[in-house]
Amino acid sequence: MTPHHTAVVLAAALSLTAAPALAHKLKVFAAADGAEVSGYAYFSGGDRAQGAALTVTGPDGTVLFTGATAADGTFRFTAARRVDHTLTVDGGDGHQAQATLPAADLPPGLPGGEGNEASAAPAPAAVFTPAPAPSAEMQAMIEAAVARQVRPLREQLDAYQDQVRWHDVAGGIGTIIGLAGLAFGLTRGRGRRS
Repeated sequence: MTPHHTAVVLAAALSLTAAPALAHKLKVFAAADGAEVSGYAYFSGGDRAQGAALTVTGPDGTVLFTGATAADGTFRFTAARRVDHTLTVDGGDGHQAQATLPAADLPPGLPGGEGNEASAAPAPAAVFTPAPAPSAEMQAMIEAAVARQVRPLREQLDAYQDQVRWHDVAGGIGTIIGLAGLAFGLTRGRGRRS
C-alpha cells in the first residue's frame, strides 16, 4: 500500500468513526403530572436506555431518589418536595445525561426547599389555607390538563433537537469535498514524482 493510499484509508476511517459517537448521545426527558414525575432516557438514534442508573438530586445536592430505567427506558417516581429536581442518568461507558425539572412544575401543596418561594410558608399552612376546596381542585385539574397537553410538545421539541440540521449536512458535504481534495492532491503529487 502506497503512502497516499494509507492517508486516504486513514482519513476515511476517521470520518466513519465520528458518526457513531454522535449516534450514542444519551438524553433524558422528564415531566410532572401532579407530584408524579415520569420520563425516559434515550439515545440520539432513538433507542431507549435500558437499566440506566437514575439519580435525582435537589438544589442543595441532596439525593431525592435513586433507581434505574425500565426495559423500555422509562422511569417514574413521586416527588416529595417542591424543589428543582436534577435528574442524572448514567448509561455506562461514559454515556451520561442530565435534565432539570423546575419546582414550578410540581404542585404548590408539596413542602418546599430552602430558597424556594413555597418554603416561606410552612407546609401545613398550605394545607389549611382558607381557599375553598373546589377552586383548589379546579386549579389542580387545570394544571394536570395543561401538563398533559404540554408534555407531547416538550417531547417533540426535545426530539427535534436531535434531528439532522442543515449545518450538519453542510459539514458532511465539506468533509467529503475535503477528503476528495486530499485524495486528488496526493494522487497529483505522486504523479509528479514518477
